[in-house]
Amino acid sequence: MCAAISSAVTSCVDPKPGNVYLVEERRPKTSYEVFDQVVSSGYRGLVVTRDFPKKLISERELESCKVLWLTNLVGEGRINPTAIGIMMGQIRTFIEGQQRSAVILDGLEYLIMLNTYDRMLQFMHQLRDVVVTNDCILFVPLDPRTVTQRELALLERGMEPVVPRTEPEPADETAMEAGEDGVLRLLGAGPR
Repeated sequence: MCAAISSAVTSCVDPKPGNVYLVEERRPKTSYEVFDQVVSSGYRGLVVTRDFPKKLISERELESCKVLWLTNLVGEGRINPTAIGIMMGQIRTFIEGQQRSAVILDGLEYLIMLNTYDRMLQFMHQLRDVVVTNDCILFVPLDPRTVTQRELALLERGMEPVVPRTEPEPADETAMEAGEDGVLRLLGAGPR
């Protein structure tokens, strides 16, 4: 899986134990692809996600992974997104209980929204320490559009930033365009 590391250097993502990878992408496609490769190579996987687990498992091959769903709903395999201490405890227990482990934390934007950026930055620093001392591999997908440049820089400082190569997207059609006499109209909308 090739990606650009930082903004200038291009190389292949070769996940190494004891590293935290901040994967800067709009949708966590590359993150899950690399995570799946790591799990397929013999690592035990933990997925912490905002996505509904049954849907996620049906779309991706994660049957062998433990999944924690970030939700306010009470139940097995679910965790309240504001219960940061409990979440840290569950992730730490998983990491320390495995010989070789990999974790994907998909939903950092959601956690920041509910807990404040500063609290989540502190959480990520603590989680990084657990990952490093236990030779775990952690993937954190993040849409860089959801945080400020300063916030992104602070996250990049504590993690290995990875910016996946993107294929050229087709020309973006805007939802509206100017018609005659400056009147806006919706594209693809016409008389019934």
